Amino acid sequence: MSISVSRRRLLLGLAAAGGLGALGAGAYYLNRASLARWAVDGRELKGALQGGKPKVVFVILADGLGTLNMNNWTPNQEPPSDPNERQIWHPWDGEVGNNSYRSLGLDVEGPILAMLSSELEPYRSRSLYIRGASLAGNYEAHNGWTSCLRDSRKQHASIDHIIGQNLQNYTATQKAVFCGHISGNTTYRVSYSGGGTTIRDMQNNPHRLFASLFPDQAGRSRSGGRHVFDPALADLRELREGMSPRERQKLESHLDAIEQVQNDLDGDPVEPSPGCDPTLPEFEESWLSDHRRRAEVLAATTSVLATALACGATRVATLQVGASSENQAVYFDSYGDGTGPTFVDNAHEAAHQNRGSGPDEVRILWQQSRVWYVNRLKALLDDLARHQDPDVPEDSLLDHTLVVVTSELSDGRPETSMDLPMVMIGGTKSHGLNVGNSNNGRFIHIGDQADRKDEIGDYVSIERIWTTVAQSMGVQSGYSLPPVSGIFSGVR
Repeated sequence: MSISVSRRRLLLGLAAAGGLGALGAGAYYLNRASLARWAVDGRELKGALQGGKPKVVFVILADGLGTLNMNNWTPNQEPPSDPNERQIWHPWDGEVGNNSYRSLGLDVEGPILAMLSSELEPYRSRSLYIRGASLAGNYEAHNGWTSCLRDSRKQHASIDHIIGQNLQNYTATQKAVFCGHISGNTTYRVSYSGGGTTIRDMQNNPHRLFASLFPDQAGRSRSGGRHVFDPALADLRELREGMSPRERQKLESHLDAIEQVQNDLDGDPVEPSPGCDPTLPEFEESWLSDHRRRAEVLAATTSVLATALACGATRVATLQVGASSENQAVYFDSYGDGTGPTFVDNAHEAAHQNRGSGPDEVRILWQQSRVWYVNRLKALLDDLARHQDPDVPEDSLLDHTLVVVTSELSDGRPETSMDLPMVMIGGTKSHGLNVGNSNNGRFIHIGDQADRKDEIGDYVSIERIWTTVAQSMGVQSGYSLPPVSGIFSGVR
């Protein structure tokens, strides 16, 4: 017999609700904790089918993204006359070169993207570029990695960990995935747990990341007449002895439904959503130490991460691309396919404009090193856009996944921590990210909401951005400063 569309939707909804963990080849298992909870509290499962669950990925790109003009030390200086020396990240208000650092409260639809941000042109309609965020001090320098994902006083865990631990009705293989690739300064990891004093382990190896997210790839197994549901059902039958008559009646009803699902699975395997296909990406261990394969390592990592989100194995993740002040060689094949300029050089030194034999080469190395980092982000976005959302197959995974991008530095050369690069992409349907109505994206300067004002400018502490993102996920950050308005519909 064939499983009906409604039953297929139910199975996908169960997986999204966390009661089913994704395995291989579209198989799922029921875990004791979630089934017991359904039996006791009678939670309705149909809610899983009524809309996509919000998901969030934080992306930290090392050593800044060129938010200042070449040779400028503060953002209130006039743009240089030579367009080649102008800042390369923040969108422009009006013609290219019309610097908008002083335009507090500026809100523009269809902004003109700069040299670096234009690498993300395919996603401009889903993008909100934000200007005016800062760390606690103007010059945190490379120490910014210790606070770029948490509160300014460094008294709490990072926002990814907080959201993962406090999401309601959230059962996942990993509540907050932390992955990426660091080839130097391996202790410079941006995610913190506990009271904010413990640096979290980061998964650097795509295959180990895959194993941690999809620990059982055996699929359905009926050898010896056993079924993948059997251990969970045996546990629940034991639980039945200690239940009240009312709770036992609820449990019997759920067991009947599970038996029907099991029979359906035995008759005709459920085809998973095309968005959920947990297969190992191409990767070899030797690539981890080969700077020429670094983009491929990260591509394998983003592939696994997108699959985990598509399969409901997690809803919160952090991708760290490089470590602050990482003095390691990087092969600048900017697009990963040999179509652009290629260089082998030190990305950190290039970000500081310390590489190159003349002004033009210095500028090109600075720009192309930043392009390399941004295109690692673009690879993640491409992966998210290709997958279907696990709850709403009609939508892409990116429609329900907010990707928040920043760095521990604004710009490499002066090592500034003010006016950080920031863009939010996706999450327009589940988070209500306000990208405007023009279908050309949006840019805002939040300096008019500043909580920090000095001789250099007016800035919003980045922890307020994280509080705002947490609220869009239905979580309170616990940080002391209030959220920022204008980013999400419904979050003020």
